[in-house]
Amino acid sequence: MLGLGTKRNNRVVADYDIGLPDDWYPVDLSPESSAAWVQQLAWDVAPSEDAKAALAGRLTAVVDAVEGLGTPQLTTAVWIPTPATGELASLLTFGLVQLAAGQGPEAYLATLVADEGKSGPGTTFLEVHTWTAQVDAGIAVGAYNRIAHTEPDGQTRVEERTVIGVLPPRSKEMVECIFTAQASDAFDDIVEQTMGLAATISVVLEKG
Repeated sequence: MLGLGTKRNNRVVADYDIGLPDDWYPVDLSPESSAAWVQQLAWDVAPSEDAKAALAGRLTAVVDAVEGLGTPQLTTAVWIPTPATGELASLLTFGLVQLAAGQGPEAYLATLVADEGKSGPGTTFLEVHTWTAQVDAGIAVGAYNRIAHTEPDGQTRVEERTVIGVLPPRSKEMVECIFTAQASDAFDDIVEQTMGLAATISVVLEKG
């Protein structure tokens, strides 16, 4: 007998997408074709030889870094709003995350809040601000982070990022996005701009 009013997470994400503008480019992480992709993209978008070389170097570093994470299930994209500089403005990684039994927006928010003040070898969270918002695909739960990283040479690098999870209703999975600024002036308002992108996420659910 079914209990009316009982809602369980009994859906899975069969497909999902994010509406990135034209100056965002999906990263080719295939070992067979990534090197050629780097050169082709740099050649296509950068207007000068110096910018092409600089951009190719930045893209190669992204490919190497993401491959080193060992997370082939993630999709990666780069934002290149001003290719003439040869610089990347932001890196995006996103993919599906399995939710624990009974885990919902409140529990996910708690994991983001828990980063406040967290410190580990070479890493310290300087700022954590969190929020929730309704979007077309479900509930978005996000955090803005400033993180200090101590490099091997003793220099400190400050990373600015947002982490945004979109939790569709009654789903066992969520779509998680991590936007990492590649320069301090990459965004006019990183929270507003990345939430605008996360709000474009669409999902197809099925019973699972």
